[in-house]
Parts: sequence; structure tokens; C-alpha cells
Amino acid sequence: MATLPRHNNWSVASIRQTSGISLEEIARNTKLKVTTLKAIEDANFDVLPGGIYNISYIRQYARAIGADEGSLVRLYQALCQDENQAGQTGARPV
Repeated sequence: MATLPRHNNWSVASIRQTSGISLEEIARNTKLKVTTLKAIEDANFDVLPGGIYNISYIRQYARAIGADEGSLVRLYQALCQDENQAGQTGARPV
């Protein structure tokens, strides 16, 4: 899956920053790597392992920043679905 474009609704970094929580603090509390957390914030999901792991990571991140887990997972799934549909409309090799 390609890196998703910056989406107006995917502003998890701003939620974290408003809460005054550092990536390092979240990493300590969740045992997720800072690079994984940064990938989540940047919507760079192609560097994550995929599938249920991504959903688990996003849930942990949401809990750590005080965001609604279900809403964030649904937004992630919608972004991935949009990306998959966009990829299907592109030119295909002959």
C-alpha cells in the first residue's frame, strides 16, 4: 500500500501535541517504536506490518493521546479504502 496523502481528518499529531504528550512518552507507555508512532502520525502506513497489527497500533496510539479508538480506526480504514480504490482506477500494464 502506498503512503496515503495528508488527509485533513488525519491530524493525530496535532491532537498529541495539544495534549502535551511526546512521542517518546507514548513509546515508553505502549512499547511501540518512535518510528512506528511517527509513521502513524504521518499516515505512512506502508512502513507498518499491515492488517490487524496496524489496527492494534492505531488503537494503542489513540488511547495514549486520549482519542476515541473506534473513530481513529474507522478513519484509518476509510483512508485505506480510498487509497485502494484510487489505485484501482489507475492505468494498468498491458
